[in-house]
Amino acid sequence: MTEAEFQAKWHQEESVYKSWGQFIVQKITSSIKDRGKDLDTFLKLPAKHRLKDEKSLIDKAFYRAGKNYSDPYNEIEDKVGARFVVLVIEDIKLICDIIESSEFWSFDACKHFNVDKENSPLLFTYQSVHYILRPKRAMNIGSVEIPINIPCEVQIRTLLQHAHAELTHDAIYKAKTAIKPKVHRTVAKCMALIETTDDFFTQVSQELNKGAIEELGIISKLDALYYSFTGIKAETQKSLLTILDEFEDLIDSELIGKIEIFVRKNKVIPEIIKSKYTDGALYKQSTILFIYWMLKYKKNKLLDNWPLDRKMLIPLATDLGVSTLDN
Repeated sequence: MTEAEFQAKWHQEESVYKSWGQFIVQKITSSIKDRGKDLDTFLKLPAKHRLKDEKSLIDKAFYRAGKNYSDPYNEIEDKVGARFVVLVIEDIKLICDIIESSEFWSFDACKHFNVDKENSPLLFTYQSVHYILRPKRAMNIGSVEIPINIPCEVQIRTLLQHAHAELTHDAIYKAKTAIKPKVHRTVAKCMALIETTDDFFTQVSQELNKGAIEELGIISKLDALYYSFTGIKAETQKSLLTILDEFEDLIDSELIGKIEIFVRKNKVIPEIIKSKYTDGALYKQSTILFIYWMLKYKKNKLLDNWPLDRKMLIPLATDLGVSTLDN
């Protein structure tokens, strides 16, 4: 294939690659949301597709040292790509699972930093997870037909891995002069520090997610209970976590069931919440169901260990007809 033929074919198929990249980003981000993640916090950079610049594509196909393609157009698999940047390594696993379980594409797991570390344990270099995705079957996206041979490269990195990749790509990969060994050594040391820091971040994340609140999914279950009784989506604020943390010893696999039974027996509670929704933050949070339950069954413990202003409990006690807040 000549350069002119390559360029003509790219002009013909550019919209196909663009549509395929857009489709992949939309499906992955939608699946992330379906798994209960807030895209604005889970993804540290907005996810979007990108088409390779035509000049860069021609350069890679015909002029780059070490690239001896026999069929450059089909062998270059990153003509369109997408990148997902997350905070910690654990988050990468979620996106990998989404990619590997999709009905829409076949995947080639062409790079994974864990495999790289197994194969070259003494080497500290660029880390990322790369997939090449192709449609499992021909499809139409809008008015564009996507054949099964159209590849898209998906990269998944932590924020620290991304920072390293951005620096080395611009400063080394695109360098116009030969890179001295000292520079390569410094970059390797940076990667060693980044890998260590990523490991520490993962440990911190795992420690923060330990405990009955997280393991039993108490917050999401309380939110669901709140919505089922009131028809209102609960707000989540830090005070909710403070209250749950203080009484974590009461949390077990039976708690949500106990609270549900309690509220069903006291049908006035959802009506009170709805009527007082604008009266204060507690009425807007699903933790109010837990507080009502404690006022009824664990009042002494609630009063002795309440982590916020005790006056906040007075209207809630009144709602239940509790005669006094004294032990």
